Amino acid sequence: MVSSLDKYKSHPDKRLLDHIDGVKNNAKLVIDSKLIELIAIFHDMGKMNPYFQKKLNGEIDLESKFNHHAYLSAFIFFCTFCNNTHNLYVLSDFLKKEKIIRNDIVAIVVLISKHHTNLPDFSPKSHGDFYYADMILSEIEVGYLYAIIDAIGSLPYYEMVKCYFPDIEDFTSNLFDSKVRDTFSKYLLFDEKANKQALDFFMEHQFAFANLVFADKVDAGSKEAIIDRGNLASKSFLRVFPQKLNSYLENLSQANELNRLRTAIREEAISNLAKGLQCQQHVFNLTSPTGSGKTYILLSLASFLMQEKHINRIIYVLPFLSITEQVENEILKIVGNDGQFVHRIDSKSQNKQLDNLQNVMDEECDNEQLKEYALLAFQENTFSYPMIITTFVRFFETLLSNKNAELLKLPNFTNTVFLLDEIQALPPRLYTFFVAYIERFCEKYNSYAVFSTATLPAFRLPENDITVKEFFSSFIEPQQLLSLDYFRHSFFNRYFISVSQTSISLEELRDQILSENESSLVILNTIDDTKKLYKLLLDNSKPEELLLLNTHVTPRHRKIKIYLAKRRLREKKRVILISTQLIEAGVDIDFPIIFRDFTIIPSVIQSAGRCNRNRELPLGKVILFKLERNGQLRGKLIYQGKDRYLYDITQQLMKDGYYEEGQLLQVQQKYFSNLLKNLEFATHSQGRPKLFFDFLKDIKKCMYNKIGKFHLIDEELYGEEKRYYIPRSAYDKNFDRLLSLKSEYSSMYKKHASIDLLKLQSAKIHNQLKAMSNDIVLVRTNSTQTLPILSRPEDYFGLYEISFGSYSFNLGIDADNCII
Repeated sequence: MVSSLDKYKSHPDKRLLDHIDGVKNNAKLVIDSKLIELIAIFHDMGKMNPYFQKKLNGEIDLESKFNHHAYLSAFIFFCTFCNNTHNLYVLSDFLKKEKIIRNDIVAIVVLISKHHTNLPDFSPKSHGDFYYADMILSEIEVGYLYAIIDAIGSLPYYEMVKCYFPDIEDFTSNLFDSKVRDTFSKYLLFDEKANKQALDFFMEHQFAFANLVFADKVDAGSKEAIIDRGNLASKSFLRVFPQKLNSYLENLSQANELNRLRTAIREEAISNLAKGLQCQQHVFNLTSPTGSGKTYILLSLASFLMQEKHINRIIYVLPFLSITEQVENEILKIVGNDGQFVHRIDSKSQNKQLDNLQNVMDEECDNEQLKEYALLAFQENTFSYPMIITTFVRFFETLLSNKNAELLKLPNFTNTVFLLDEIQALPPRLYTFFVAYIERFCEKYNSYAVFSTATLPAFRLPENDITVKEFFSSFIEPQQLLSLDYFRHSFFNRYFISVSQTSISLEELRDQILSENESSLVILNTIDDTKKLYKLLLDNSKPEELLLLNTHVTPRHRKIKIYLAKRRLREKKRVILISTQLIEAGVDIDFPIIFRDFTIIPSVIQSAGRCNRNRELPLGKVILFKLERNGQLRGKLIYQGKDRYLYDITQQLMKDGYYEEGQLLQVQQKYFSNLLKNLEFATHSQGRPKLFFDFLKDIKKCMYNKIGKFHLIDEELYGEEKRYYIPRSAYDKNFDRLLSLKSEYSSMYKKHASIDLLKLQSAKIHNQLKAMSNDIVLVRTNSTQTLPILSRPEDYFGLYEISFGSYSFNLGIDADNCII
C-alpha cells in the first residue's frame, strides 16, 4: 500500500510521507499534542493533487489555480471523519475527547486550509463595520477545490489516511458527494454559544496553528539543526548562567547600605518564589521600589526557575526600545565570554553571526553558506535562543497574533521564563487581562512569568463580574514576592513631592528652574513643550548646561546626552536635562531636583524614581506642576477620551500639597483600586485600524484576524508615525546604499531569482536598516505639524532621508507641534 504512495512528493527532493512524518515529529519536540499531530498528518495530503506534482516538476504554470493543495488537504480530513459515525469515533479516540462537536471540526478544517496564510476570524460576520461573508473559508477557493477533485478523479486518499488511521472505513465517495460538499461549503459555521471553554479553545488552536507552521518550515527547509542547536544551547546556558550570575553578584560590594538592602530584597524574593512553586504557582508579582535592583532580582529569579524547573529559555520583555540595549549590556557583563547565548531582538539589534556570514558571502557565495544563512535567520525569527531581550510590542503582539510569520515565535514561548519589566506601561484596562491570559498560557505550556513594577497595579479580577470570573475560571492572583514594607523602609524615603494646584506658563516654569542653583531634570508631556522650554532656557543659561532629550533626537545622540548628563552630575557641575517621559523607566540617573508636568500616578512614581536615587541627600525635591499653553493643560493632551479618567483620578488623589516617598504607597493603592472598579475590563480602542476590542467576547468568537490587528500604540490618537533617516554628515551614503539594495531586489525578483538568493538580498536590506537604526527618528505627524525638509523625494517603504540641515544635535529634528 505504502509503495503506491511513494511517488508523491511534498517538495522536489522529499517524499510526501517523509514530510508528513517529519512535521509530525518536529511538532512533538515542542509539545506532545494530539490536536497538533492530527493537523500535521493532514496538512499536506492535498499535495497528491497531480497538478501540484506537475508544478514540483516544473511542468505547469506556477500561477495555475489547479495546483493548490491546502483546501484539498482540509477537505480530505472533513470527508474522512464527518459523514461516518465509525470514523468519527476513531477521531474522538485519537484526540482523547469524549465528544467531537462542530466547533472542533470547523477549527481543524481552518487550521489545515489556512496553514500557508494567516488565521482568520471564526465568526467573521461580527467583525466591526465591515462586510464579511458568513463563511470562514474562501468561496472562490472552495470552487477551485471541487473543480480540482472532479478533474483529477480517483486518488489513493483512503490509502494515504489509512497509513495513520488503520481502523477507518473507506470515505472516498464523500469527496464527490453533493451533500457533503454542500455541508463543507455552506454549513461549516462556528457556534460561539457552544464554545464553553473559550480561553483554552482560543489558545490551543492558535498554538496548534503556530506549531504546525513552525514544524512545517523546519522540515521543508531542512532546518532540523535549529532544534538540535537550540537544545544544545539551552543545556549549556542552564549550566553556565546560574554560576556566572552568582559569581557576579557575590563580587558586588556590600560596603554600602543600598547594596546590602538590595541583597536582602533579592534573597527574600527567591525564598518566596520557592514557596510559590511548591503551591504550583506559575505567575509571580515583583513589586519593589525604584532603585532596589530589579534587573538583578529578575535574573536571579529566572536562574532559580531554570534550575528548579529545567526551563529552556528566558525572555526578558521591556516596554521601551531605549532600555533594551541597557539591559542587554548589564546581562553581557554577567555572562562574560558566554555572550553568544544572549540575543537582543528588536528593530535596532544586529546579529553578529549573520553580519559576519553576510560579509563572507558578499565576496563569494555557495549553497552551504546560503543554507547556513537561512538557518541563522530562521533562528532569530523564531526566538530560538536561550536568552532573548525584546520589547512589549514584539512580545504582546506575538502573543495575540494571527499572522503566519509572527506566530513562528510562539512555539518557543513554551518551557520559558518571561520577565516582564515595567508592566504598568501597558494600557490600564489590560493590566489584569494580560496577567490572567499569560497565567493560563504558562499553565498550559509549562512556562513561568514574573511581572515587575515599582508601582502597584491591582492584578485582581473585577469583584462582581461573573462573566470575567467564568472566563478566567482558574485564575489565581500572582503571588507577591516581596513585602510592601520595603516601600516604607527609611532608605527608600528619598524625596518629597510638592504638588502645585495652579497652572503655570513655560516662562514661569523657566524662572522656577533658573531659581534653583542645582542640577535639574525637567520632564514634560509633549515634544513641542520640551523644545520650546529648551529655547527659553537657552537665553539665560550656558549652552553646555542644557540638554534636550526626546524622540526627535536620534537614539545615538540620546545615548550621548545621557552620558553627558551623568558626567556633569558626577563632576558636580550643573546640568538641566529637559526630557519627555522616555527617561522615566529604566534609565539609571540621579538628580537632586525634578520638575514634572502633571501626569498619572504611575508616571509620577517613575519620574520621581530619578530623584536622589542613590540617597546622597536627606531628601530630594520633586515639583509637580500643571503646564498650560494656549488655555489648555498640556497633560490633558496625552490623556484624552476614556483615558481622561486616569488624569482626573490622579488629581483627586494628589490634592494635598506635600508627599514624601514613603507616603506614596497608600496613594498608589487607592489609584489602582479605583481603576479596577471603574475601568471597563479587557477593552481597548484604537483608531488605525479603527477597531474596538472587547477581548473576552472576541476570544469567545475566535476573532483571530481582528485580535491580530491589536496595537499597543494608537497611531490616530497621537498622529501617524513617519520615519526619517538622519545622515551623520553631508557625505553619508547609507540611504543611497539602502535604495540600491531595494532596486537590486526588484531586479532579482523580476528575473525570477531563487528563493534563497531573494532571502539573502532581503536580509542585506534588513541588516542595512539595522545599521542605520541609531540614526532613524520616529515622528508622529498630524495636520498641524511642520515637517522636516527632505534630501530627496525617494523613500524606502515610508522611510525618508531628511536634508542635512534639518537636524541638529541640540534640538533634534526640525518639526513642530508634536505631542509624542
